[in-house]
Amino acid sequence: MIGFDYPTKPHTRKHGPAGYRNYESYRDWLRDEFTFRCVYCLQREQWYNRSGAFHIDHFMPVAIEPEKELVYTNLLYACGACNEAKGAILGIPDPCAVAFADCVRIKRDGTITALNDDGEMLLQCLRLNRTKEIQHRRRMIAILQAVRAVDPQLFQELLGFPDDLPDLRAPKRRVPSNTKPDGAKNCYFAIREEGRLPATY
Repeated sequence: MIGFDYPTKPHTRKHGPAGYRNYESYRDWLRDEFTFRCVYCLQREQWYNRSGAFHIDHFMPVAIEPEKELVYTNLLYACGACNEAKGAILGIPDPCAVAFADCVRIKRDGTITALNDDGEMLLQCLRLNRTKEIQHRRRMIAILQAVRAVDPQLFQELLGFPDDLPDLRAPKRRVPSNTKPDGAKNCYFAIREEGRLPATY
């Protein structure tokens, strides 16, 4: 489905920043890490016109494991609706351990079908099949299909990367430590600078 294809493999972290004193400091790393979209419902930054629409999700909630508040591998990039629905719920599949394409499938009418127990957890806990969620997905799918045929430039804008790609490379980006420095060298800002950024993803 255009714009709503879940990953066919578990996400492999490409970045490894550490040492920040506030988890919000990881935001740009997470934006790049998860390709500027919600890991749970696939909503993209490009589809919103205001800041604050995306949150940093603690996969293991801080209320349960406070020691993981600043651990990068416990942080995900999620839209506000999914993050608030998830809250401190346990048992939701980890996108870094499970391929979501094996769990759920989005249909043309905007509904999501669970393919297994993990998919059922995603649907129930995140309330992905609420009426408003289904309507929004159906509209976006229809818009993308229509725009692709009549306005290729707008289609690229809707399925392309945001303009404000963060440059994660040192020394511009000061990070206390980084276990995966090569990831920063391959951030999307650097890829764009090299002329290798795809028009859509």
